[in-house]
Order: sequence, then C-alpha cells, then structure tokens
Amino acid sequence: MLLLPVLSPGAIKTVQKNYLQEAEQALRDNKVDEALAALDAALTEDPDNAAAHFWRGRLRAGKGEYDKALPDLNAAIRLKPTAEAYAHRGYIFQKQRQFDDALADFNQALRLDPQHYLALFLRGLVLGDSGSTKASLSDLDSALALQPDSREALQARGQVHVIRKELDLAMADFERCIQLDPKDPTGHTGRGGVNYLKGDFKEAVEDYTQAVDLLPKDPQPLAQRGYAYAGLGDMDKAMADFNAALAINPKDLPSLLGRAEIHRSKKGWGDALKDYQGILALAPGDFRALLGEASAQYGSGDLENALGTYAQLIQRFPTEAQPFNDCAWLLATGVKDKVRDGKRAVELASQACDLTSYQNPGYLDTLAAAFAEKGEFANAIKWQEEAVKASSQEPPEVQADIKSRIELYKQNKPYREEQK
Repeated sequence: MLLLPVLSPGAIKTVQKNYLQEAEQALRDNKVDEALAALDAALTEDPDNAAAHFWRGRLRAGKGEYDKALPDLNAAIRLKPTAEAYAHRGYIFQKQRQFDDALADFNQALRLDPQHYLALFLRGLVLGDSGSTKASLSDLDSALALQPDSREALQARGQVHVIRKELDLAMADFERCIQLDPKDPTGHTGRGGVNYLKGDFKEAVEDYTQAVDLLPKDPQPLAQRGYAYAGLGDMDKAMADFNAALAINPKDLPSLLGRAEIHRSKKGWGDALKDYQGILALAPGDFRALLGEASAQYGSGDLENALGTYAQLIQRFPTEAQPFNDCAWLLATGVKDKVRDGKRAVELASQACDLTSYQNPGYLDTLAAAFAEKGEFANAIKWQEEAVKASSQEPPEVQADIKSRIELYKQNKPYREEQK
C-alpha cells in the first residue's frame, strides 16, 4: 500500500511519547487499528499535533476511509505544510475523483520538494487519465528515475505507452515488471494486453494464463484470456472463460459482452439479446451493448425494435459513425417493405461517410445501397465503385461481395439482404 510505510521513530516527536511508540509498534506488527487507537489517544491529549494528524490521515486513507482521512490531512497541512502532507491529501482527492484539487496538491508538493516520488507518480496517473499523456510520461519517467524498480510506476507508464500506441515501449515496461516479480499478475496482464493489440493472440493467451493461475478468483484475467481465445478463433475456449468469469462475478461486464458477441456471431439471437440487456441493466446507455442489441434485433428479424435502438444510439452518440451506417443499411436493404426508407437511408449513410472522411468501404457500400433504394442508380453505381476502390485492403471475400452489387445496380435493382 502506497500509504503505509513503516513509521520511523523520528517521524513523530511530541510530548505523547508513549502513545506514539505504541502506534509505531502496532504498525511494525501490521496492526493498523491498534495504531489508529494510539494516534486517537495522542490527539486527544494534544489536538494540534501535526505529525499525529498526518499519520492518522495516512492510515485512514489506507483503509479507504477518505472522508475521515481528509480532515486529518487538512489539519496536518494547516499545522505543518509539508510535501508529504500535500501528496497524501492529493491522493485522497484523486480517490474522490476531485482531480483539479488533486493536481493542485501534487503541484504544491512538488514546489516544496521537486523530487517527491509519490507526488510525481500520482500526478502522472491523473494526467494520464485526463489524456495528457506526454506530461504523464514526464512525471512517470521522473518517478522511475527516483525509484527505478517501482513496479507500480512501470505498470502505469506501460499503460500510458499503450494509450499512445507505443507498444514496444509498453512491452519493455511490463517485461521489466515481470523480471522484478514473476508472480506479479499485473505484469502478465499488461504484457498480455500488448500482445493482444499486436495480434499475437497465442502469446496473449499464455500471459493471461499466468495471471489466471495467480488470481484464480478474479474474473478479469479470465475475461481477458477469453478475448484472446476469440482472437485465435477458438470460440469454445473463449466461451468457457467468459462463463468461468461470470461464475465468479455474474455482473462482470467484459465477460457479459464477450459472451454476447459469441452468441451473436453464431446467430444465437435470443441468448445474445439476454446478455446485451443484462449489460444495459448494469450500465444503461453502454454503447457496445446498445449496438449489439440493435444488431441482434436486426438479425432476429425484429426490424422495428432494431430501428428504435439505432435511433437511441444516434441520439446518444452523434459522433460515432457505425450506428448511422447500420441504421442506413437496415433502411436501405431490409426485407420488410414498411421499414425501408431510401431518403432517410441516404441521409444517415452520408453522415457515416462524413464522419469517416469517405474512407470506409463498408460505409460507402451502404451509401450506394441507400441511393439504390431511393431509385438513384447512377449515384448507387458511383458510390459502389468508390467502395470497390476503398476495399483493396479487405479480405478477398469482402471485396467480391462489394463488387457483386455493381451489376445489380446497373440493372436498376436495389439490394435486399435476406434474414438468416
């Protein structure tokens, strides 16, 4: 725990020597509650003891009692403003998601002590979470210069490198974590994540298996391995991992989503819908779950409800292209006459193409189908030819599918997607 280093004999020097010695000994014996009781007694005798407030605040924060810890850190700063006190109050603000206050405290701590490891480390975390990855790396580099073997800082820097798509640098940080402690599961999950992003799914499975062995009661590495198995195309093992994770925690969202996606890929529409709706009950408005729900509704032939779900997505996520595209495809190619609307399909498909700078071959394919449904076959042919050009890097079967519709439009026939 960041907040619980051994209490040194010189850390607290007051007239309540016995109480503080009791607190120190209790900490050495890992008896936090006894240490807190001794500090309570010390502060009863001398309410203005800055060091006792500081340590009680640290211990309370270490127990997650942030509301109780904050007054103690406030008192410590009022009585004796030190870099250590500001860093730990910033930690409390960070945990309470008061990030501006946290940054202000970390900045003040570093003004008092530019080499303060904890302030550098924690400020790096906050900056990384806020998207200021360059500044985050600067702080984490400085923290590691002070403590080169800090696994927490290496893990944090590795995650920032992942966000920046600097996968080789991220890999080096996670491998260093594993070298420092082969039984630290976070090193294995971090390296597994990098391997997954690189498409090295076999290596990712091996890393996640190490983490599963180290954390047998944690659903997270099981879910991560499930996605890696899915990347290998082994859906049976992926499903087994998702089910195992959900046996540990039935509300594990990544596992519910992974299982739903496998059901959907196998056209198990009912099971897929059940899992997507389970996610939405836990996380209303989740983008992936809503998109999956709409897709499963469409696949099952429930086009009217699919349109309603797509309408929700478009309203909630106006900068996401896929809901515009998928709704346009349904309106342009759906087998039910009463749901098709060529004019609206063109509007939505055009929006999807605008959002992706007319570079996505699938979205251009949808735009062509929308014009065909509207009866504008010259435009349909034009955009289908553009889709063919844009699909040059797609698998051969995808290229062939896109190209096949040109002849259909030349015969002035719209495309209809059969429900399967």
